[in-house]
Amino acid sequence: MRSFLLILLSMLIWAGCSPDEESVSFDPGLTLVFSNDSVSFDTLLSERRSSTRRLTIYNPNEQAIQLSEITLGKRSTSDYQVIINGRRENRLLNEKILGGDSIMILVEVKVKERGEDLPYLVKDSIIFRWNTNEEHVKLIAYGQDGNTIGNESICNETWTKSRPYIISDTLLVSSGCQLTIQEGTKIYFENDAIMFVQGTLKAIGDSANHIIFRNARFDGIYDQVPGQWNGIYFLEGSVDNEVAFADIFNGQVGLRVGTPDDDDRPDVVVSNTEIYNMSLAGMLAFTSDIEVTNTLIYNCGNYIFGGFAGGNYSLTHCTFSNEPALFVQDQPTVQFSDNIVIGENELLTADLSVEMTNCIVWGTADEELLINNGGGANISLSLISNIIRSGQEITNNFTSQEFNFPGFVDAFSNDYQLDTLAFAKDKGAEKGVLIDLPGNDRDENPDIGAFERIEKQ
Repeated sequence: MRSFLLILLSMLIWAGCSPDEESVSFDPGLTLVFSNDSVSFDTLLSERRSSTRRLTIYNPNEQAIQLSEITLGKRSTSDYQVIINGRRENRLLNEKILGGDSIMILVEVKVKERGEDLPYLVKDSIIFRWNTNEEHVKLIAYGQDGNTIGNESICNETWTKSRPYIISDTLLVSSGCQLTIQEGTKIYFENDAIMFVQGTLKAIGDSANHIIFRNARFDGIYDQVPGQWNGIYFLEGSVDNEVAFADIFNGQVGLRVGTPDDDDRPDVVVSNTEIYNMSLAGMLAFTSDIEVTNTLIYNCGNYIFGGFAGGNYSLTHCTFSNEPALFVQDQPTVQFSDNIVIGENELLTADLSVEMTNCIVWGTADEELLINNGGGANISLSLISNIIRSGQEITNNFTSQEFNFPGFVDAFSNDYQLDTLAFAKDKGAEKGVLIDLPGNDRDENPDIGAFERIEKQ
């Protein structure tokens, strides 16, 4: 009996004592450690929720600390929202952090529209109070208002750079109508959003003010993820389209052209443009007439450039590369064909004309260029002064399977300009193309590809 009473007494004494890490100290000298002194976000489109940022608060002391208050500075009027240890509260009282322990706060922001053209600063702070101490962690983001377009058809409009245009669903440039996009304009596409052009698109930037076509989210990982929007589709009947000094990226298809007609005059002319991070194709065309100059296309899923069911394709001073790429690809990524399968044992065929001069066709496949004449249509092929990844000799061209044979500065950093010792230097044929992709002058011995290497004197 006596032993039982001693054991019971010991248990009661132990129960009345708390370990140091659970014992709250109100000593004002106890400090907390914050993983960041500020939480920053990239520029965000208004009325759209950001990705989540993390903030961790550590208690390095042996005793517990009780935070009398954790609160957003602007409380209910704030653009920011926080989740504190799993609770979505913008203000929390008497939150304990055990000794040697930590709590996590998740921070999001949804910027309210302000009706302004230029980006604007959105500030707040998370305030922590304990034992007469007070600490502020700054919250920083920039908001950007835009012109939102839903499921709409437009006719004879001009878009300017004053505010970005946000396409949330399907946009159609109607037949017989023109959409003019001025230099420096930004067009953002929500998930799976698409632009159809049945009339005419004139998207003409300049070397200092490119036109941007891209996904609508650009915070965190979303800045470089393919497949976030659908693409720009030129439909049958669309004519006189121009895309110049533009950047098109993070979609499924950059430019998809299906404009069959009775002539061989280009219905889509592309120049000084970059297309990249496309989950399916950079440019995909069917029985169409296309002219492409000074254009860089890289990191695409199935095709860098595909021209099928015939058509007329003129490609000059382009750089096409899928090395390196996010996609595993052992088939040629530049393909042309006089046919396409449209049903069981049924082919759609048309005459095919390909003129490719001073282009680089590179990637990870052993053969990066494929010309398919399986439809039995007429084929006209002119390949002059191109660098092509291939194990075969192609008359009037340069072929190799050596690593970085063209001589890119750093393809792994997506820098496809030419190194000072690049094989592509000065080996191009004269085609009257006076500038390169960025707008620099070409010299009397043009380089192969979209970039001209000019050595400093």
